[in-house]
Amino acid sequence: MVNRMHLRNVLLAGFLPLACKPDFSDRPSQVEDFRVLAVQAEPAEWVRTVDPDTNEAKPAKYRALIVNRSGTVTDANLEWAFCTRPKPLNELNDVAIACFQTDPAFIVPLGNGPEASSAIPENTCRQFGPDVPEDQAFRPADPDVTGGYYQPLRLLYRPSPDQLVPAIAKVRIRCGLPGASQEQTARFNRSYHPNVNPRLDAVTALLRSGPQVVGTSVAGVPVTPLNLAPGQVVTLSAAWPACPVTDACGDGVCGPKETKESGDGQCEADCNVEKGCAGAERFLAFSLESRTLDEVRELLRVSWFAVGGSFRDDRTGRDAADFGTTSDNEYTAPTTPGRYPLWAVLRDSRGGVSWTSIEVRVD
Repeated sequence: MVNRMHLRNVLLAGFLPLACKPDFSDRPSQVEDFRVLAVQAEPAEWVRTVDPDTNEAKPAKYRALIVNRSGTVTDANLEWAFCTRPKPLNELNDVAIACFQTDPAFIVPLGNGPEASSAIPENTCRQFGPDVPEDQAFRPADPDVTGGYYQPLRLLYRPSPDQLVPAIAKVRIRCGLPGASQEQTARFNRSYHPNVNPRLDAVTALLRSGPQVVGTSVAGVPVTPLNLAPGQVVTLSAAWPACPVTDACGDGVCGPKETKESGDGQCEADCNVEKGCAGAERFLAFSLESRTLDEVRELLRVSWFAVGGSFRDDRTGRDAADFGTTSDNEYTAPTTPGRYPLWAVLRDSRGGVSWTSIEVRVD
C-alpha cells in the first residue's frame, strides 16, 4: 500500500468547488515538491464506440501535468492503470483505498510513459455507474450533480527510488439513465452530447504598460515571461471561449436541442461529427431526485499554483449563471530575485481539464 505520508499528493482530477482562502500556511496553490496537478482525458467523456476495422472499442488518450519546484516535468515515466474496484460503503474517500494497491484482481495496467492510451474497461458502468455491480457487496454508483459517472485512473510517479507520488484521475464515462422514462431516455440519447475539454485561450497579465499574454493551452500562440519587481502585485486573467447560449444551425457547435436532422437538415454540419464548445457548455442532465431531464450549463474553475510568491485565491471561476469568459486572480511576486514557475488549470464541472504554465522572472 502507498505510504500515507504521500497521500497528500493525491489529486482527484475532477471538478473542484470554489473555496475561500484557507487560514493555514500549507495552501493548495503552493508547490513544495513533486505533484500531479491535473490529468486530461481525450475525449473528455468516454463513450463506447467500436472501430469498424478492428472491431475493438476505440481508446482514449491520457496525459498528466507533473510539476516540482523546478517547473513542469515533461519526461515523467508514469505507471498508468485503471482501478476496477468500487468504493466500499465504509470508506470515506472518493475512490477505494485498494486502488493504491497492486492486486491484479482490480488493477489493469496501461503501460509506462508520459502518456497512455486505452479503452475504458468493459464493466465500467457496472462497477462505477448505475448498473448492478458484479460483486453484490457493492451498490450501483450515484451520479454527480451533472448526471455523470467516473472511472478511476491511477498514476504512480517515482522521481527517485525512495519517493513515490500517487494520483487518481476520474475519467467521465457515458452510462444509462436509471429512473428515467422511455421518453426521457430517448430524448437524452438523441440530444446529449459528450463533454469536450475546456481550453485556456490565454492567461494575461494586466500590467500598467498594457496586457501581456503569459500563458496559453493553444499550440502556436506566442507567450513571454512575466518580468516583475520583488514583491510586485499583478492581476492575472484566465480566458476561455464563449459558448452559444441558444442553439443555432451553422454556429459550429452541436447544441442540446440540435441533431443532424434539426432545421430540415440545416444543423447537419454542426452535428454530423459532433462539435462541442471549449468553454461553458450547455447539456442535458437527468436528476434522480426530481426525475426531470433539464438543460443545464457547466461551471468553470481555475486552480492556480506557484513555486514562489502567492495567489490571493487558490481557486477562482464562474458559476453556471455567469456568462463571463474570464477569471481573475492577484499574484504577489517573491521578494527574492530568480525564476519562478506558475500554473493555471482550467476545469469544467463535467471533468474536462486543460492547463498552461507561466514563467515569472523577478529582478
